Amino acid sequence: MRLKHTFIAAAALAAITIGASAWVVAAPGAPGGGDEDLAQLSIEGMVSRASDGVRAMEKQLAESFKLLEESIAKGDVAATTSRNEAITAMKGLVKLSEQNLLTLQQRAAERDRSRVEHEYVKITIAAAKVAEFYAQIKSATGTPVDLDLTEVERKLEFQGRLPVVEDLTTTFTEPADVIPDPPVHASPYY
Repeated sequence: MRLKHTFIAAAALAAITIGASAWVVAAPGAPGGGDEDLAQLSIEGMVSRASDGVRAMEKQLAESFKLLEESIAKGDVAATTSRNEAITAMKGLVKLSEQNLLTLQQRAAERDRSRVEHEYVKITIAAAKVAEFYAQIKSATGTPVDLDLTEVERKLEFQGRLPVVEDLTTTFTEPADVIPDPPVHASPYY
């Protein structure tokens, strides 16, 4: 599963680096909140929305850790495993988004609109993916398992009797001692 989430994070990062486009489709709670025209947003608006999006991702990550602690306390192995894997992917996306926010702020100070849009799109896509992982973490449930239970009882019961074959001889003879040949490297002809 860890490989699966790593692959998902890598695919998300590949999608992020493709480039900025004129339209961004964002998930609810992402910086844009839905379809938006980047040409209608000012540079300061994109900086503000991206900053809000990164803060929202950090908050979702913190709440995810609380849910992970709850599942560990309950002994819920399935939920713990699922949440742990999703949190691992979320941490990477949040870290990249924080770096992208710094780059976005730097490009905004330089008044480079195309680069600001590019970084804004990266943050928007990451926010949508983090929101997806957060939903997965909130819905993760499993069967509680008592990890301290060490008493395992195994008992073999055989009902009936073994079959008897009347014409089978039961005399056993031991085979003669077999002396192995000396190894090839010990040959007197070598």
